[in-house]
Amino acid sequence: MPLRRLIGDADAAARRPMATRVTAALTLLAASGVAWLSVSAPIVARALQALILVSMAYVAWLAWNGWRVMRRALAESREGAASVDRPLVSLVVPARNEVRSIAATVQALARLSYPGVDGAPHYEVLVIDDGSTDETGAAASAASDGAGHVHILRRDPDGARRTKGSVLAWAMGHVRGEVIGAIDADTRVHPEFLEHVMRAWARDPAASAIQVARHPRNAGSSWLTLAQEEEQLMDLASQCGRWGTDGTAELRGNGMFIRRQALEAVGGWSPTALTEDLELSTRLESEGHRVALAPEAAVEEEAVEAIRPLWRQRLRWAEGSLRRLLEHGPGLLAGSQPIGRKLDFLAFAGEFAVPPLFAATVVAGLVTIPLPQAADWTVPASLGIGYAVGIFALAMAGLHATGVRGPALVGRAVRGSVFLTHWLFVVPVVMVRIAFGPATAGFEQTPRFLGD
Repeated sequence: MPLRRLIGDADAAARRPMATRVTAALTLLAASGVAWLSVSAPIVARALQALILVSMAYVAWLAWNGWRVMRRALAESREGAASVDRPLVSLVVPARNEVRSIAATVQALARLSYPGVDGAPHYEVLVIDDGSTDETGAAASAASDGAGHVHILRRDPDGARRTKGSVLAWAMGHVRGEVIGAIDADTRVHPEFLEHVMRAWARDPAASAIQVARHPRNAGSSWLTLAQEEEQLMDLASQCGRWGTDGTAELRGNGMFIRRQALEAVGGWSPTALTEDLELSTRLESEGHRVALAPEAAVEEEAVEAIRPLWRQRLRWAEGSLRRLLEHGPGLLAGSQPIGRKLDFLAFAGEFAVPPLFAATVVAGLVTIPLPQAADWTVPASLGIGYAVGIFALAMAGLHATGVRGPALVGRAVRGSVFLTHWLFVVPVVMVRIAFGPATAGFEQTPRFLGD
């Protein structure tokens, strides 16, 4: 019986990519059909625009709740809080060819204030040198300065998958913690970082995982990096809104923490996922687990400083997110989750329908130019404006919650909204690639722009 089940699981995994391709192709076909009808049939256009208004109202409500959650959490952190339980934490740092960044990251993590009852550090840091061809391992070892709670491990490739999830899965054979934290190799943290994480978790002790805030440490480098800071605050407001309304909030990679028991219960890290954080989030939610947020605890990381690597990063993020929605979304909707969480998940997944629908309405409008009946160009305009307004509301919520006021508040929200419209182009490209393109080779590391 176990052998037959194992074979069945393998067959299901082999069939999944084709099912994902078919689903992506059907989604594009449906978007094309709706687009054609909406630009040519007034009743369909008005119905779609009514749906856009409903979605804008939902996003505004989400932004309001996210603002409230962030304000409350940040106020509580300033007031201080009573001590909380301190589970043993294992911080895993995947690092491949990170010699420029790893030393400062290890030094920051080694100095965290998180003592156990005996006064010794009640956490461990595991730096996984993932087959680096530079001096990443040596730099990490030198930076640890012999600290007993910092360990440098080498994972040689030997055909191993080059995804962050595969590194985290490999590390599970070496960790001791009750809680596993994933930290990127370019991260800087405050000495009280783990204390803040655990205090935030105490607000929702039943949550199986928690995600901290993320801030670019090179935000002031350019317009592009500043826009990524606003993007992070917009996303934080969105996720806090989802968590605050008992929705399906998600992990965001760097600075994500999960209870080891919950991680093992859902099958551990996926070694094949392009975005291991999003894929794990959906599996957790499918099994009835909940993800909490910690706006008062933050990691500082590098924002991408050039257009080309940013485009590649966004393609990977979009593909990973779309694939996990197509592969694991049906299981979540068919599971035993409360109806409110299912509706939240559907609303979130619906955001990914806007970009291909926007692109399809533009194409449909262009096709009708030589035809007798003119296209209704208010449809793509409504989709674009609705998308931008929703982003603007979330950006205003995130910025205001962190103390931004006056003209800077509006200006920065506008910049974030303009920047985030790139998803209107990224998502359709990725949807076509999933449906008709070659299989993705795997994870592509985002280049670093800062040294230690």
